[in-house]
Amino acid sequence: MKILQIANNDFFSTYGGGQVYVKNLVDEMINQDMDIVVFSKNNKIEKHQIIERKYKNIFLYEYSTLDLVLLKDKIRQLAPDILHIHADKAFFSEICNELSIPCVITAHHGGITCPAGTLLNCKDEICRVAASQKNCLPCVLKGIKTGYLFYPVLKKLPVSLRLSIGRFLKKMPFMYFVTPIGMSSLFIEYKQKDWISICRNVDLMIAPSYAIAENMALNGLNAGKIEIVPHGIPVNSTKNNIFDPSVHNRGLKFFYLGRIAHIKGIHILLKAFTGLNSSECELHLIGDNQGKYERGLMKKYARHKNIFFHGKISPEIVNSKIREYDVLVHPAIYVEVFGLNISEALAEGKPVIATRCGGAEMQIQEGKNGLLVSPDNEKELLDAMNWVISHPEDVRRMSEEAPTGVISMQKHVETIGENYNKVLKKK
Repeated sequence: MKILQIANNDFFSTYGGGQVYVKNLVDEMINQDMDIVVFSKNNKIEKHQIIERKYKNIFLYEYSTLDLVLLKDKIRQLAPDILHIHADKAFFSEICNELSIPCVITAHHGGITCPAGTLLNCKDEICRVAASQKNCLPCVLKGIKTGYLFYPVLKKLPVSLRLSIGRFLKKMPFMYFVTPIGMSSLFIEYKQKDWISICRNVDLMIAPSYAIAENMALNGLNAGKIEIVPHGIPVNSTKNNIFDPSVHNRGLKFFYLGRIAHIKGIHILLKAFTGLNSSECELHLIGDNQGKYERGLMKKYARHKNIFFHGKISPEIVNSKIREYDVLVHPAIYVEVFGLNISEALAEGKPVIATRCGGAEMQIQEGKNGLLVSPDNEKELLDAMNWVISHPEDVRRMSEEAPTGVISMQKHVETIGENYNKVLKKK
């Protein structure tokens, strides 16, 4: 079986969990001697060109633009038995349809159905409704600077008029604020058309959690095409660092691993931490913090003696960094489709306090290897953090049980391979 993996944009990027996951997936497939080829975006190469390079013992092809003719011809030439798509899903699924190649897609984030990208509505609540012009307009506008101010006016206009305005602005030179606000309804229409194309062409949709599976079904994807397969991670054979209750005397070291962003609930975590009963605990935040929002948070809490911002670290040292701390806090307020950082922490014997954001429930068993709280709820998070501070023996027990929530990448790839075979047999 020859498999073409369409990487989550740049195969070598470590920007987010999706990129890290795809590289881990490919590496394990190579370890298992599977016949694979990779397509990866590289914005540094010339447009309308494909560059061939070697990665380990496989071929990797880089492109910078979605040139339909060029990419379709290359896929026809490679003649894969199956495509596994992680990015530009509508585009590549259409190619699969035209070339009669079975198509598998992994849903990495809520943006597969959500025009706003996060399945977080304008009230900072997890979205529970299907995408539509009516439901999505306020959320899309909120993501545009000053955009939400125009919602009371735009919502009164007929959708047809809003789309006409968008098509007109698309032909005009870009104008700050005006263009994105005026094209908001057109953007929603584009997203809906892409989703319709995906639903029509996909043979199997891999959902890492029940949350994203339910959302895709809500938005019209045939439930028979959805397979729930939680992500795996590389698991080393070293002994886990079991929590030592004696560290209770020096104060727990809480930590967060991921992007420093509003949707990740960092503002809730920081507020909760400053309200802890203990003044000896520490909070370590590890992740990209380059934006204006992130800089504002860092400036606000920079003087707190027990809060430390470490910035982004390379994937190679993630595990060793995790071993320095005690309890992971994952405070996401949006639909987190999986959350590789949760698996990484559990694999190292670290209990996790997480919000019920979708992916967390796939990995955490309440009271066994961690605690679950409501999203966007400072009090519940504060209570959970205070509880682990005052129950060191329970934290030790959860530390011992933590790895039970982890799926190895080796086992994950075996499951993915079984699903490939099901698709090919059915096709």
